[in-house]
Amino acid sequence: MKETFLAILKICCFLLVLPLIATSFIAFQSQILSLSVKKEVWVLWGAGSYVALNLFVYDFKSVYISGKSLIEKLFAFFKPAGYVVPIYSIVLIIVYVIASALGIGASLRPYLLFFIAFTFAMHLILTANEIYESDKSILKAHYLLAFGAIFIVNVVIISLLLAWAIPEYSLVVFIKSLASQTSHLYKSVYRTLFLDSSV
Repeated sequence: MKETFLAILKICCFLLVLPLIATSFIAFQSQILSLSVKKEVWVLWGAGSYVALNLFVYDFKSVYISGKSLIEKLFAFFKPAGYVVPIYSIVLIIVYVIASALGIGASLRPYLLFFIAFTFAMHLILTANEIYESDKSILKAHYLLAFGAIFIVNVVIISLLLAWAIPEYSLVVFIKSLASQTSHLYKSVYRTLFLDSSV
């Protein structure tokens, strides 16, 4: 009985944050698509390449687990750190910034953007897969809520770092877009559920 109640509570919480999950993805996607065509293409190819490899060739799970284990050792006090910190993407963004400071960023930019997107897609997909498999309940309530929260945090972390590394990626615009779209979506849901039904 207690487990059923907790599952229902988690699903309700997930439904409450679902608009925020959707708008964080939309705001992030909008910023990626606002990059110059060359940068945008490399980012999209990177993410798409991982998805294709994951489906048909190799999922890089051992690579993911190595990075996740390293983060868990570094942040032993924070259990979900391995899920929250996309270590490979962060390292590549730092490499990108250093290369730019040394004046060789332009030549390495396409490859670094490709692999930043590749590793970020790997992190999100394999994190989702691991949480899904660990949730043995039928409703997958823990998976829905946990991955939803992790997805939002990951997008915010990557946005912070991309804004630092790529001038065209605006953190301010990302946050404004996220706030505006989230507010609009919550208001739309509220009107649909409570105002329109009462008319």
